[in-house]
Amino acid sequence: MIQLHYLTFAEEQLKTLDFDNKTDVIKLEKILKAESKLNSDFKINDIENLLEFLHLHGSKFLPLLKHKNIATILKGEGHYINFAPFKEEVNEEVLDEFVQLFEDNILNYLKNCIPQSRWSSIKSVFKTYPFLLSDYIVQEVFDTLSLKNQAIADALASGNYADFVDRNPYASDSGYYSLLSEMDEYYFEEDIRQINNITVAKQKEKKANIAALGKILYAATFYNAYTDELASVLKDNQDVAYSWIDPQQEKSVAWTTTNIIILIVVILGAILFAVALPGSFGGGAWVAVIVGNIAYQLLKKK
Repeated sequence: MIQLHYLTFAEEQLKTLDFDNKTDVIKLEKILKAESKLNSDFKINDIENLLEFLHLHGSKFLPLLKHKNIATILKGEGHYINFAPFKEEVNEEVLDEFVQLFEDNILNYLKNCIPQSRWSSIKSVFKTYPFLLSDYIVQEVFDTLSLKNQAIADALASGNYADFVDRNPYASDSGYYSLLSEMDEYYFEEDIRQINNITVAKQKEKKANIAALGKILYAATFYNAYTDELASVLKDNQDVAYSWIDPQQEKSVAWTTTNIIILIVVILGAILFAVALPGSFGGGAWVAVIVGNIAYQLLKKK
């Protein structure tokens, strides 16, 4: 990996350095090799690699290399990055050449983010730095994620899903499913449909671990589906999945404005009806029965 901090150090020593000028590159070499005699962090092999890079490419890649997030990506270790945009003007030809040169680094970064559950960092690359993604990189990442989806489906089908969720937190991580749809909601549509269908079917089994199923199903509902049909299914399943995670906990009833208005209208109507009936006791009883029944029906609605 190119040691960019060597360039920063050299620029502090000689602020007029032009990395496209061969004479200045020679000056750079002298500055760095002199420092290597005093500072063990400056290694001759790294200096030679940097000089070779500048002889081949000059300064055309430096705006990209000096961007903090892109520099982190090129290390390929999967460290966190944010959504800081790249604002420098770089022509498309240079961008394409840059990706070809560092394709393996970029792919390694994305693949290393996956086991670390750095979903937001992967999203940053796809949404903020799409110019770093070759078709090869995209397909390799998609294939890796599809295998992870298939692993969830296989665990569900085999009945080993509770242990699988414990050992593979991504299976019940809403951020993971959200990322899939951010990357390409059409590509992963069938994966999510399969996971959803197997999960729902499994809850009918006598030995079903309903809490583990609930965790998977609830997380999967955060996938922003491509088709309206799957989107509707996932939306409808969210409350069901939530109740599976903690079956003992009854969800509180939300008294919506609509429900309150309906109840008030019913109460007024029941009172008027009661007034028209003979006998005050019978009228009051009818009011209680009618209002009580309506309230019960409203409370039953989820």
